[in-house]
This record gives sequence, structure tokens and C-alpha cells, in this order.
Amino acid sequence: MSDTDVLQADERRFQAMMKGDWAALDAVLADDLTYVHSTARLETKAEHVGNLRAGKPHYRGIAPRDRKARVHGDAGVVTGVSEMHVENAGKEQRFTVRYLAAYAKTGGQWRMFAWQSTRVPDA
Repeated sequence: MSDTDVLQADERRFQAMMKGDWAALDAVLADDLTYVHSTARLETKAEHVGNLRAGKPHYRGIAPRDRKARVHGDAGVVTGVSEMHVENAGKEQRFTVRYLAAYAKTGGQWRMFAWQSTRVPDA
């Protein structure tokens, strides 16, 4: 269990969100997911995936950077910054978030069970 494994799971999640790869997204998200958007909207896994499938929002680009992972037994935490490019209700937005993603290793696979992001104020 290494930091690299958790970072790879984080990357798979971002890629699945952008590509609309629902099977890959389902595999990397825990069933009891708590997802808090940068707008403070709270979603379960079913709500989060349902909204993504409906294009609410549609992620056009996700560019994470400054990612760091820590692993403690079967739990891992990723912190980072990401440039987000989303389309929602016909409006495009670009913004930066600082995030924390919590992962647990279950069944030999890292799955995200919590996400919290905060928008970085425009300079």
C-alpha cells in the first residue's frame, strides 16, 4: 500500500468523470460516498453519479496539481489543487479548487469515500 496507489486511484476518478466512464467511476467510488462540492452542495454516490450522467455538471477539464497522498493502514488521503472547467445549464465556468479526498482500501482496491473542495478566490 503506497502513496502512489492512492494517487493513481485519484487520477482514475478524475479521468472517469471527464470521459463519462460510468463503470470506472463506480469502481473507484465507495457506495457510502459523501461528496461535498465547492458550492457546499452535498451528494451521495447515487446523487453524484446521477447528476454527472445527466451532465449536471459536465466536466470539460480537470487539471490537478500539487497532489500529495498519505496512507495509514487501509486509509489514504489525497490533498491537492485542481483547475476545473465545467459546463452546467449551458454556462461554462473555470475555477480553481483546493481539495481533500479520502480513500479506503476494500477488496484490494482504493475507493474514495469522501470529497471536500473549496474554491480558491480569484486573484
